Amino acid sequence: MSEKTAVKTREKWVDDVKVIACILVVLGHFFQSMTKANILPENDLYEWFETTIYYFHVPLFFICSGYLYQKYSKVNNVGGWCKNVAKKALALGVPYLTFSTATWLLKTVFADSVNKQADSLFSTLIVNPSAPYWYLYALFFIFLVTPTFSSVKVAVVGLIVALAAKVLILTGGGYSVYAVSTVLSNEIWFVIGMSICSFNVQLKGRKIQGTIFGLLFVILSIVVYTAKISGSAISFAIGLLACVAVIMMVAGFEEKFGRGMKLLAKYTMPIFLMHTLFAAPLRSILMKIGIENAVIHVVLGLVISFAGPIIAAWIMKKTKWLEFFLYPNKFVKVNVILLNKASKKYL
Repeated sequence: MSEKTAVKTREKWVDDVKVIACILVVLGHFFQSMTKANILPENDLYEWFETTIYYFHVPLFFICSGYLYQKYSKVNNVGGWCKNVAKKALALGVPYLTFSTATWLLKTVFADSVNKQADSLFSTLIVNPSAPYWYLYALFFIFLVTPTFSSVKVAVVGLIVALAAKVLILTGGGYSVYAVSTVLSNEIWFVIGMSICSFNVQLKGRKIQGTIFGLLFVILSIVVYTAKISGSAISFAIGLLACVAVIMMVAGFEEKFGRGMKLLAKYTMPIFLMHTLFAAPLRSILMKIGIENAVIHVVLGLVISFAGPIIAAWIMKKTKWLEFFLYPNKFVKVNVILLNKASKKYL
């Protein structure tokens, strides 16, 4: 296999893993809102499903981001750091502020119809980010403190440091400031992604191992749920097993994925950002007009959760200036020369 083909293959698994993670995030939020609104029962099946997907769906996003960061960025000096911070502040900050504010406005205007009341706008944006936008918030701070690895030895050190940060969180430290605790908690996932790239881990052809890990994960998750076993360390271990299983299976079975996966890969970001903005108002409208049938809510809700953001993203792309709020880096280029000049003052 040529190097060019290998790169293509590796990037495809990243896209496919992000699609799976996005689908799980949407399903998690959707069924959570359905049970809180008493449209669906909060039974054992639901509780097991919710608990299980939260072990690993967002960690998959962090792993993919870490992999792409290590593969395509070079951040090991002040100049590279300044350039990266400026790019990420724009790429993550604009959609974070836009959609966090939009969600806050909806929750404030329709306060009597939402499952969870909104905090102040300042608290929502700065102190305690709301779901699912906390991921963008956390990712920015991770970029802020994480250089790329210049060698395998440095990658090993990075893994040790990230694991130590996770242990600190697991033992009850670092929770006083959200920005600090979220970096300590999720740095390990990001660094695992970086390490997959640094160690040049070959994932192709491991679908059997991935399937075995996947079955083991499902069995363990059922045992942990039925036995009422809890604890952050258990959650981390099961989440790690799930991430390994998903990545191996996706890389192994990627040729089986069809056009649907390719379509969703193009719209992962819009779906992630906007699914609640479509699903929540629809649920409120249906309830206000007296429709409480669970099947109708589930079918229409899931359709709008995916179709709504895809259509919105298509409209935003056609409108051009609206697309800025999704992909600001397409419209504003970071002035690398000025950043490099500024960084030299500190060298």
